[in-house]
Amino acid sequence: MKTVRNTTPLTKTLAAAGLAGILMISASGLPSAHVHAETKAAASTEQVKAPAKALPLVTSKTLQSKEKWLETNIQIPVFQGLADAKYQDQLNDIIESHANKDITKWEKEAAETAASAKKNGFTMRPYQLTINYELTSDGTNDNLISLKVITEGMGMNNGDPRVDTYNFTNEAEAQLVTLEDLFGKNYKSIVDTAVKTAIAADQDNYFANEDGFQGIDAEQAFYVKNGTAYIVFQKYSIAPGSTGTPEFAVKLPGKASEEKPVSAVLKSDAYYKDKSGNIMVPAAHVLRQLQFEVKWNGKSKTAEISKGAVWSSVTLNKDAYAFGKMAPHSLGSAPVMNKGHVYVPLAFLTDVLNLNADHGKHGDITVTAAQ
Repeated sequence: MKTVRNTTPLTKTLAAAGLAGILMISASGLPSAHVHAETKAAASTEQVKAPAKALPLVTSKTLQSKEKWLETNIQIPVFQGLADAKYQDQLNDIIESHANKDITKWEKEAAETAASAKKNGFTMRPYQLTINYELTSDGTNDNLISLKVITEGMGMNNGDPRVDTYNFTNEAEAQLVTLEDLFGKNYKSIVDTAVKTAIAADQDNYFANEDGFQGIDAEQAFYVKNGTAYIVFQKYSIAPGSTGTPEFAVKLPGKASEEKPVSAVLKSDAYYKDKSGNIMVPAAHVLRQLQFEVKWNGKSKTAEISKGAVWSSVTLNKDAYAFGKMAPHSLGSAPVMNKGHVYVPLAFLTDVLNLNADHGKHGDITVTAAQ
């Protein structure tokens, strides 16, 4: 299951029902203080109620298995307080139904394996099933509810994880939220480009050619967190099992990131022009301010540079610059050691790492991440 709309027949019902804004359902206030007022007739007492506490949007429900050969650790989410009670109930039923189907499946496999082990004199270890969840967006800022449920079973072979995602608006008649809703009509091109760029920087961990990533589909699994959409792929779909369940972050348009923008300012005396006319800048000094990790290997005279899915390296006196696993190309000047610092052409930052470099009036250069 990817989103609520594409999993079971009930999802069509959900799409029609919709979900709505959070109702602040509160527990009854208990007396917290008394105000006494004396009159000529008699003294009276008034109760002052404590501020009501809003119920959490999601609570947990524990499910267990009766099969002795299946160990479970299952916590499923249960929505409460949504304005559309019908949609809420159906969504909760779908989530629990999927969990129960997983339990039944793994109970059967565990029991069959245990019977076979007993018959053939093998040692049987219990199977394991774990289900947990994360509410990644609670609708506080943009009315978007986003949830991911992670299911992982462990049997005779390696773990078999699955990620299910649910995205909907929290309003009077909630609607399912799609990538097109978030990114517009060109959503496929935007998301495909972001995923392909990330894979190109880490090719060894993904399938190549026709077995690899071919583009997202209209019902692509994703969840939203802190102004970013995370595109989710199931295990083995575009990568070997060792990669797990790949996720790719794509910033939502018009959404301000919670991270403060970072920049590095180079004064005119912090860089120089070499004989080829290239501006040479201190790589580590700039990149570390931009939250890149820079590791120096003194033996190979190489600096390894990384930030998230971005990876590159530069080697002293070698005019060959690469992004990820792509073929290196020349920038006209090789990295050099100057006063104990590795200097690289400014073009390495702009053309290879896709950073912005703005030249100020007084010779200063401000380097920032591309928007």
